[in-house]
Amino acid sequence: MKDVGEEIFWRNACAVLRDIGMSHLDPAHGAAVDVVRWCLLVRGRPTHHRQTFLEAESPALLAYLETLATSGDAAGWRTLEQRIRHHAELLHEKDIQPRARPKLAAIWHCLPELAGIGQTILDGADELKSAADFEVAPTDTDAKAGDGGDDKGSAGKTGSNGTAAKPRPSRLALPVVAVVLTETETKVLDLGDDANDANAKNDDTPDGPDGPTGPKPGVPK
Repeated sequence: MKDVGEEIFWRNACAVLRDIGMSHLDPAHGAAVDVVRWCLLVRGRPTHHRQTFLEAESPALLAYLETLATSGDAAGWRTLEQRIRHHAELLHEKDIQPRARPKLAAIWHCLPELAGIGQTILDGADELKSAADFEVAPTDTDAKAGDGGDDKGSAGKTGSNGTAAKPRPSRLALPVVAVVLTETETKVLDLGDDANDANAKNDDTPDGPDGPTGPKPGVPK
């Protein structure tokens, strides 16, 4: 049973879809738009029902918004505003901008890009070592002891037939798009290329007496 806060959350989501003329979409789309709008308004991370919704339907979008909020740099929120403004201008040029809430429509068109950036953040986090990576894998004896010592135990099985449960598809189905980050976004979201930074540092390093390709003129060997 939904509590009052959750009912209001989904009621607002449906209202967003009506305002942008897309009532045929799953309310999850309206909810995502409203979450982005709210975070931009308060300059903060999603909380309560907003956080719970994104955890279930779009961890990538959650990662993007949380990274913006924790960066402590107002420039990050300005980059989000710029993306929204860009889509609003495109909708206006194509004369398909809804009259009621044009900014909300622009946010909806931004969602695939924001989720794409968030997925990049998650992919980067997945490459980091966690404590589990350094734990010793259990032996066969340990595994048998854990399931009662039965060689035919049901460890690793789910359900009565031992079949693994399939993940539930997200209600917020967003297309995968190529995203080009601005220099500010790369800095604020900490998505810079360490290799490029290292190369830049090497380029700034003064040459030794022999230089990069051999002795310099006037320098004794």
